[in-house]
Amino acid sequence: MNGRILLILVWILMTHQALSQRALPGFTVKEIGKGKVSISWINPYPSCNQLAVQRSTDGINFRTVFSAQSPELPSNGYIDQKLPLAPRIYYRIFYVLKGGNYFFTDIKSPGEESNTVGAEIATDNIDARIDMSKTDIKKDSLTTTPTEKYIQIYKRGQPAFQLSTTAYRNFRDSLIKFTQDSLSVIRPGEINWNPFIPKPKEYVSVFVKDTLLIQIELPFYKRFKDSVTNTTKDTIYQITTFRAELHRFVPKQVWKPSKFIYTKSSGYLNISVPEKDFQQYRIVFFDMEGKELFRINQLKEHELIMDKANFKKSGWYDFELYKNNELIEKNKFFLQKD
Repeated sequence: MNGRILLILVWILMTHQALSQRALPGFTVKEIGKGKVSISWINPYPSCNQLAVQRSTDGINFRTVFSAQSPELPSNGYIDQKLPLAPRIYYRIFYVLKGGNYFFTDIKSPGEESNTVGAEIATDNIDARIDMSKTDIKKDSLTTTPTEKYIQIYKRGQPAFQLSTTAYRNFRDSLIKFTQDSLSVIRPGEINWNPFIPKPKEYVSVFVKDTLLIQIELPFYKRFKDSVTNTTKDTIYQITTFRAELHRFVPKQVWKPSKFIYTKSSGYLNISVPEKDFQQYRIVFFDMEGKELFRINQLKEHELIMDKANFKKSGWYDFELYKNNELIEKNKFFLQKD
């Protein structure tokens, strides 16, 4: 008989312990290459008011790296792209439910399916950090059972839910301790909850003429600009805070006389092409404004000397030399004054 009573007591204790434990929602942590980790989860709580992914390098001290904008979604995920330098990285998910209840999932590391470290909820009374008037417990007018006052919670100015003072304290303490969200008093009994929104990254767009060359995060733009200035001859012009133009350095062209059409000290224009196929060559002459002056459609000899009288005045002239209608050379020559 005593043995049966002992077994019944053990069964009752085990059943009570099992019922008192929360069935923690699962999540997966996977390495996806190039220094990135994917965290995905199934959320079985439609009443979830906040869901945050937290990261640690020692499995003890965690900080929030992502706050879900829609925590009530049944499934979601996050890719951690800025991993710290550490032998191992740990993750857990922080839940806040309607009514102020909150808890943490098990802790996992990339490549591990089982828990690596036990998660415990730390409690900390931080009344001094929030200017919240305490609401006393009062007796209901119809019964003798004490009831608590309720506090209206607004989310970004819109009514969200109500919490008892006890539930609000748990909600407030966990929110401030484990997230970057903020709370502010609208009036006694009404609190505004502002979920933290990371500041979007700002970029400087660098253009070459009208073509986008590169977009650089604003904090790194000065380093890029200094590098261009110190290591190249290019020039960067700042158009606005977020737009710049890169002007490529164009070296001054050095004129090289043609070996086919050129002038000598005598001032005459010399034409010299290969003797074996000189009849296949033709020449078009232009002034410096690009206007055609005249052309020689077929050379009569492989070497010719042209008098300056064929040209209006001294100065620079352009020409195009063709062989069988294929452009061989485009150059210029200078005729001196007599």
